[in-house]
Amino acid sequence: MTRRRSGARVILLLGSCLILLVGCFGPVERPVADFTWCPDGTEGRLDYWFTSMSTAPAGASIELLRWEFGDETPAVETYWDVVHRFVEERVYSVTLTVTDSRGVSGYVTKDVVVEMAAFVHSNWLLTLGYPPTVSGIVENRYTERLDEVTVRAKFYDADGVRLTDGRFVVRDLDPGEKATFAVRAEEFASYIFHATVDVESFVAECGPSWVVVPAADGD
Repeated sequence: MTRRRSGARVILLLGSCLILLVGCFGPVERPVADFTWCPDGTEGRLDYWFTSMSTAPAGASIELLRWEFGDETPAVETYWDVVHRFVEERVYSVTLTVTDSRGVSGYVTKDVVVEMAAFVHSNWLLTLGYPPTVSGIVENRYTERLDEVTVRAKFYDADGVRLTDGRFVVRDLDPGEKATFAVRAEEFASYIFHATVDVESFVAECGPSWVVVPAADGD
């Protein structure tokens, strides 16, 4: 009986110590992970900016960001925001895990709808003559305003040799708004036979203010 009572006292003592520890230190306060996103249209592809809005408890700071994009690409660990290129349009579950200066982590997962913000409708037309012109409709499919959309057409001869290009800039497209465009060939050639057209770049109002659309190359 003495041994049993001693064991009970030990358990009771340990429980009391645990209660005291919890009462003194309380639960661990974790950093709050949060982020926003915005399409990055500098290359006219499915690139997205991800910006951390995370906060740390008083006296601590966010030291590390770990981004998982839900597309089977490796996670990215960084100290800053990131831009990520997706390969197809769909909904992705993106997870951000943040670690603060105490070594404590917190995370959040959000569903991100990925699609081309500026979309050229497929019923565009090539009109031959002087100058050859591609005309059609471009639409803002994003939830924010597009400050600028550059539509680029490439003109080819019957053998598929690229002869010249052309560009048309549409400005100030509100969400869901459509606008017409007419891209003229920069150089006239009587043997232009067909063309392709796509969005070369766009600037979303939600993007970083320091993003600069690069000058067009020879592609």
